[in-house]
Amino acid sequence: MRTQLLCPVYRKWLRLHPDHARQARQILRKQARDYQRNGDLQKAFTFNQLVWEVAQSVLLALRPIDQHDSESQKDLLFFAASAIAVDRCARANSSVNTTPGHSAEHSVIQDTQQQLAALMPLYASEPRLLHIIEKLMGWLRSGSPHLTPTLLH
Repeated sequence: MRTQLLCPVYRKWLRLHPDHARQARQILRKQARDYQRNGDLQKAFTFNQLVWEVAQSVLLALRPIDQHDSESQKDLLFFAASAIAVDRCARANSSVNTTPGHSAEHSVIQDTQQQLAALMPLYASEPRLLHIIEKLMGWLRSGSPHLTPTLLH
């Protein structure tokens, strides 16, 4: 099981306020990129983990799916992309890779695949979103660094 960085109360609040969570994940992602550019891979790794957890909270927020098709699509893409960012940052940061107790962080790709698979029944009535989930799971399985244009349309 991966270590969770978000407080459970805040995680619940994010689920109740997905619009705020979307804003928070954008801010956190920008901070993670800034840390990465500055060479502080440990902080970049932590912020990428936070982005992933916030993106997960958005996906788990209760809302009518058919009313937010484009938002749901973006949320799914962001969730998968944030998992790749965590994985890449962990690989780039040799201190994270060799420190005992951090090996569970490498399971973020597997966690993401499992969570996307668990969401499939929820999106069964939305063929376009279900197709996106299937493509994202394949993308995560293959470890491809590039999203295909068909996922974005």
